[in-house]
Amino acid sequence: FGNPSAQSMMGVRAENELNDARKIMAKSINAMPEEIYFTSGGSEADNWALKGVVELMALKGKTTGHIITSAIEHHALLHTAQHLEKQGYAVTYLPVDELGRVSPAAVEAAIRPDTVLISIMAANNEIGTIQPVAEIGAVARKHKILFHTDAVQAVGHIPVDVEAWNVDLLSLSAHKFQGPKGVGALYVRRPLRLPPLLHGGGQEKGRRSGTENVPGVI
Repeated sequence: FGNPSAQSMMGVRAENELNDARKIMAKSINAMPEEIYFTSGGSEADNWALKGVVELMALKGKTTGHIITSAIEHHALLHTAQHLEKQGYAVTYLPVDELGRVSPAAVEAAIRPDTVLISIMAANNEIGTIQPVAEIGAVARKHKILFHTDAVQAVGHIPVDVEAWNVDLLSLSAHKFQGPKGVGALYVRRPLRLPPLLHGGGQEKGRRSGTENVPGVI
């Protein structure tokens, strides 16, 4: 019941429980605990990944840029990409083959000098296709472009390894693997620091404000 930001005994206990859960979540995807930021779910994590990267680039002086994604992403990502298009960003929506797969070669061919982010989902929510995430991540790493994957449909069902996958950002949602609705997380590879999507009390190391959903996380 305690607020993990409070200094009371209940607050300290809640903080310890939250940190234990963060360690478990991090271990399950081969990440470090400090790279896990709890959110309200996968949609928030997807929004934060895309909007956070373009805002980060804007802070570095790049007020426009190019994003590569696929035509079969979840609406949380597609609608966010469309929103960013209205803000002046260019987006390439890659087609898929007859099995719903995105070609790593097509991803590499779509890269432009102003590409700031590649975002390809790990597993599709409609047809179940598992994408060649590690190969796409290798392409992104080769060209020094940030890579995000919406792994909401993957975490808890197939092995997920952020190191082997070469991802910089990864979204997940608890209710896809027997957890409660309304809680999820965004993995952010160190030393990358995204600007906050939500402002307020500075929770989650100042990156995601709002009192954490402690029982949901646990």
